[in-house]
Amino acid sequence: MLTILLVDDNVHLQIAFKKVLTSSGYRVELAGDGEEALRLARSIRPDVILLDMLLPKLGGVEVLRALKADRATKTIPVIALSGLPMSNETRLRRDGAISYLQKSNLEDLDVLLQAIDYALLLPRDDEFCEVAFLPGVPAQSKRSE
Repeated sequence: MLTILLVDDNVHLQIAFKKVLTSSGYRVELAGDGEEALRLARSIRPDVILLDMLLPKLGGVEVLRALKADRATKTIPVIALSGLPMSNETRLRRDGAISYLQKSNLEDLDVLLQAIDYALLLPRDDEFCEVAFLPGVPAQSKRSE
């Protein structure tokens, strides 16, 4: 079962998203602040992270940058969620988010599910490597690349 880490300090939103995502077949883990998000991302290695930008303790942008700077979490796709205008999208993509969704546009939750599907379809550096398909290359050297 694919795992999604939902990072948001709004408990009502956590409950609503968890219901929708669970009924869509995902396992959902919740974090209420930026520090907890980093800890959980490192320990459970989710398939996708839904990351609110306005968080207590450590803001969403700082969390995003820390995730992308950490070798253990840098390949996890992050979908940025915010109530802020789309003008922030370029900066967030530059910082490593694969997409940006305004919370006000999430009344139709199909938008969220489509963004997750897109994130899961993207090739990840930790999943595929040309060397993995080359005959005669020892498995150890395949993992070290």
